[in-house]
Amino acid sequence: MSGILFVVATPIGNLEDLTRRAVRILGSADRILCEDTRRTRALLEALQLKTPPRGLVRCDAHAEGERMAEVLTWLAAGEQLALVSDAGTPGLSDPGERLVRAVWDAGLQVVPVPGPSALTAALSAAGLGAAGFTFGGFVDKGGESLRKQLAGLASGVHAFFAPARDLLLIATEAALIPTIAEVVIARELTKLHETFYRGTPHALVERLTGDAEALLGEAVVIFDVREAVIDDEAITLALHAALNRGNTKKDAVDAVAGALGVPRRRVYQIALALRG
Repeated sequence: MSGILFVVATPIGNLEDLTRRAVRILGSADRILCEDTRRTRALLEALQLKTPPRGLVRCDAHAEGERMAEVLTWLAAGEQLALVSDAGTPGLSDPGERLVRAVWDAGLQVVPVPGPSALTAALSAAGLGAAGFTFGGFVDKGGESLRKQLAGLASGVHAFFAPARDLLLIATEAALIPTIAEVVIARELTKLHETFYRGTPHALVERLTGDAEALLGEAVVIFDVREAVIDDEAITLALHAALNRGNTKKDAVDAVAGALGVPRRRVYQIALALRG
């Protein structure tokens, strides 16, 4: 009989979130495929579980491709393997997707062991997304690429992972986009300093400015995007947001025109009216 690859969700912070089934699988697996063997060993010690008889095997984003042939051989020999990431569910912006596909393609069995996920935890407490949402993985880095990403969001709810150090930048760029009606930030979920921030992008810029603690750790950022007409008021608000960041008027005009997809000349005329 061929083996089984169990895809096991592990805690994102609070150890009590680990399911009884996950504990059983981790305690009985022949091997555990890990993003970081040190993190997984610490988890096993906290659960008072022994290291699997055939060990912990590093299978992070760099080693995942190299391990595929070995994993398929182990499964074909009947081994029970558990796949884990450092926190949360493997394959969701974590290593595991390519390995799981390879196991399916080989005609072998994959079994999910669901549990903690920062994505679903954030959405469940945000009051958004019940009618559907789009998950975009990690948000783009850098002002220009981030601005284009946010400006291209269709109406609806969109969720992203983000390092907390980028939250002020994300809120600042979102303030340039009039279709983003509300933002919910879920930071350090299930951990000691779990914090939710919600409001308009402009309100969040004010909230996050000068708050060093808000920029520590990891976060899920949820955008509520609504259809909107790009009128002069929307352009004016976006210009104020850009100017408040310390941009020159020329740079603010360029940023707003690019973010909103409106002619630069129109934005420039409105910017002239802001004088004084």
